[in-house]
Amino acid sequence: MVIGYAGAFLGGILTLLSPCSALLLPAFFAYAFSTRTRLVARTALFYLGLLSTLVPLGVFAGTLGSLVTQHRGILVASGAGLVIVLGLAQIAGIRMPSILRNNAQAGSSRLSVFALGAVYGIAGVCTGPILGSILTVAAVGGNALYGGILLAVYALGMALPLFALALLWDRLGISGRRWLRPPPVTIGRWSNSWVMIISGVLSIGIGVLLLVTDGTAGLGGVLTVTDQFQLESTVSGAASGVPNTVFALLAAAILAVTAALYFKSQRNGRPASTDAEAESEAAMNKENQ
Repeated sequence: MVIGYAGAFLGGILTLLSPCSALLLPAFFAYAFSTRTRLVARTALFYLGLLSTLVPLGVFAGTLGSLVTQHRGILVASGAGLVIVLGLAQIAGIRMPSILRNNAQAGSSRLSVFALGAVYGIAGVCTGPILGSILTVAAVGGNALYGGILLAVYALGMALPLFALALLWDRLGISGRRWLRPPPVTIGRWSNSWVMIISGVLSIGIGVLLLVTDGTAGLGGVLTVTDQFQLESTVSGAASGVPNTVFALLAAAILAVTAALYFKSQRNGRPASTDAEAESEAAMNKENQ
């Protein structure tokens, strides 16, 4: 199977039909209740978490790829344990180093979001023929750099639904709703915001789901294994006719237009939304001091 950038990207999108997609919505809602700027930034951090596990697979496909496949259960269990611990830390209100945490308004800590992306990448190792073909190209073809780029493009396809959700969430202005920021919960000396509590509970739930389903491999996808294989093979065959240069130029153009529209909407809505966000953030910080 010949794999180019277009095929890798579409293969990443098609993971939505695999058991791995069970992680997407809980992962998004674990950090969704934030300001519009932080929301997109957290989604980008989730993508970086994906890259941290998938790109090394492409670069070292011959050695690391087999190790990850053989020890996937241990890696998933370790990642799930980390996600659960971070979720408990959020509920307990344990302070992390400033580079790893947000304020109470932003939901999950930076480390939590990055860890969710990394675990999602490990869980996705079991999906479809396109990923297997990418790893084969990297290992047999001896082109580690090309394998790493293919996996980065594949990861972008996996993260695309979250970017779409983030933009839709921002467009609807959900993160600015007052009902999403009720008063903090205080029991004795313990005090925490509802955002952090809900985020922590979701993180724990994701970790438990990973543990009991072998990294979601035990769940059923939207399609059967045979149907997904056929679909990915068909998509890969159709995408093989798209040159990598054409796909790269098209992707760059779409990214540029999307970024321009996003920043334009930010400027147009800045006066009112910025004041509201600033007031809300100041109130949340004051409550948690």
